[in-house]
Amino acid sequence: MVSNQRAEPQQHPPSARRTEGDRQRRRTLADAAAGLTAKVKRFRCVIYLSGVEGVDVDLHRQGCQETAEVLGWEVAAVIVENDRRAVPPWEREGLISALGLLRRGEAGAILTAWRSMISPSVDEYKRTLREIDEDGGFVYAKRLTGPEETNEATP
Repeated sequence: MVSNQRAEPQQHPPSARRTEGDRQRRRTLADAAAGLTAKVKRFRCVIYLSGVEGVDVDLHRQGCQETAEVLGWEVAAVIVENDRRAVPPWEREGLISALGLLRRGEAGAILTAWRSMISPSVDEYKRTLREIDEDGGFVYAKRLTGPEETNEATP
């Protein structure tokens, strides 16, 4: 049976959160799927590891590189910070460098071994996530829990 009612126009979500790089990558993927081109740029990430006493950072670096490979991601940089002074994440040189790669569009995600490598404090972690989200990126933590987890801000 044929209906003479008009279909409602589809409402598309706003694309304001997508960067030009994201839009270009989507166009390239769609072209490749249509057989128009064979060149597809791989998603890039930054591996960020923050040293904790008694933790083998090299083992976690290898695990993160394997995770990136399984996900089909290209590793843009590996940043390891062994200096774990009591400073918030936004004051750590290595994490600032990782954020810079996100801002410049050289990477789309920060890959880390566990959430507390960004910050052991849930409040600081959430604040850092907001900043990363504003830069158009995200954090992929292999594990959510690790040593030194706390629920309050670090002094």
